[in-house]
Amino acid sequence: MIPHLIDSHFHLRSMQRKGIDVESILAAMQELSMEGIEIGLDCGDLAERTAMLEPYPFIKLSAGIGPWGAQDSLDEQLAVLEDQLLKNDVVAIGEIGLDNYHKYGTVENQQYLLARQIELANRLGKPVIFHNREADSQFISLLGRTTFAKRGIFHCYQGGGELARLAIEQGFYLSFAGPLTYKANKGMQDLFASLPIEHILLETDSPYLSPNPVRGKANTPLFMHHIYACAAQLRSISLEAMVLQVRANFHAFLDQ
Repeated sequence: MIPHLIDSHFHLRSMQRKGIDVESILAAMQELSMEGIEIGLDCGDLAERTAMLEPYPFIKLSAGIGPWGAQDSLDEQLAVLEDQLLKNDVVAIGEIGLDNYHKYGTVENQQYLLARQIELANRLGKPVIFHNREADSQFISLLGRTTFAKRGIFHCYQGGGELARLAIEQGFYLSFAGPLTYKANKGMQDLFASLPIEHILLETDSPYLSPNPVRGKANTPLFMHHIYACAAQLRSISLEAMVLQVRANFHAFLDQ
C-alpha cells in the first residue's frame, strides 16, 4: 500500500449498504495518511455523516442532491439540504449535476435542482462537485453563462475535450476514477495525458467503478493505488511525482 494518497470522491453510506466495514476502511486510511472527501447523495443525512466522521478529521464532507433527486418534492429537498448545510460544515456542495443516461425525472427538474444548488453554493461561498453523465453540451452552456463563487470539481470525468478545456479555463478540477484504468477507454486516457496536471484529481467513486485489476469487486478508497499507478504511467512521471501533484492540487482546492 502507498501512503499519502488522496481520494477526492467516495461514498461511505453506499459502502455500508453493500456490507463493507467502513470503520475498518477509515482506520486503514488513517494508518496510510490518506485524505479525501466523503460525498453525500441525499438531502438529509449530513448530520449523521458528520457524526460518523468526527473521529477522522482527515476526511472532509460534501452534501448535495444529485440528478436522481429530480423525481419530485424538489423544493422540500432543497429546504432540507439548506438546513443541514447551515448546521454542519462541508467543503463543497455536491455531488450535483445532470444525467442524460439514466434520465432521472425530467430534464427541467434536473436543471432546476442544479441551478438552485449552484445559487446555494454561491450564497454560502462553497465550490461545487459536478456529476456529468452524457450532458457535455448542457454543461458547456452552463459554464458559459454562470458565475461561481469558488472553483469546483467535475468528478469521475468521462466527458470530452471541449468541456474539459472550458472547465479548466474557468479554474475547475477534473477528477478521474477507475474507468481511467480500463483498456477500452483510450480516448479518456489520451485526454488525461494532455490536460494541465495542476487541474487533475483522482478518486475511487467507491463503492462503484472499481479499477483494474480489481474490477468486478466492490470498490473502496484502499484501491486508490491502482488508479495512481495508471495515472502516473499515462503521464510518464514517477508514482511519487503523481502523489505529490495530486496532494498539491487537492489542498489548493480546499484552500481556495
